[in-house]
Amino acid sequence: MKRITIAALALLVACSSQTTGPTESDSLILVPDFANSSAVEVDAAGVGGSRFPEDIALTAEQKAAVAALHQEFREATAADIEALHAIEAEARAAHQAGQSREEIRAILERARPILERLHQAFAELKAAIWEVYTPEQRAWIEAHRPAPCGTQRPPPLTDEQKQQVRALQEAFVDQVREAMVRIRQIVQEAHEAAQAGASREEIQAILHQAEGIKQEIRRAERQLQADIDAVLTEAQRAGKCR
Repeated sequence: MKRITIAALALLVACSSQTTGPTESDSLILVPDFANSSAVEVDAAGVGGSRFPEDIALTAEQKAAVAALHQEFREATAADIEALHAIEAEARAAHQAGQSREEIRAILERARPILERLHQAFAELKAAIWEVYTPEQRAWIEAHRPAPCGTQRPPPLTDEQKQQVRALQEAFVDQVREAMVRIRQIVQEAHEAAQAGASREEIQAILHQAEGIKQEIRRAERQLQADIDAVLTEAQRAGKCR
């Protein structure tokens, strides 16, 4: 059968919390890689906890806490993962049946709110894991944050800069702690409502309560980044991968 290009949804949410629209792809795989992984090395910087130096290695208690957070994430998102697999199967069947591009796009479009929920849940997972780390571990992660765009690594932070960045990060965590707790409560309420048979509209209404809180956190994140930039030298700022 002749291979044709169809529209699939590439709805990966970046750290800015923005989502992209449909893009051209030959793949009908919708489930994000992180949703299929059982690893316990996810953190807010893309640097696995297993790579910590020995003197700041994860304790047994920290490893158990991170594993528990991953387990909670898998349980909370299981229904959405199952729904995405069902949409994948339906889209493949429509493709094989020769349905039009528009018909397949309509099927795939149903994945958009599901993917948005998954990426929000994953962002909350990373934030929760970040709170498990000690200030020393967070500082190490920040200093070893990868630069995926391929730029050269900027000059390293001085000990004084590391202390300043660490203080800013700790203040940020304290600032948003209650907000993150409230978001997790709202997500839990939505999950319980879904299990109780609530409609999609009712679940979305519950989740919508978190929108204002998330905006506050994003403003705090932008301020944190601005404050960290003020600590860096011009050469360090120029070398950052944004």
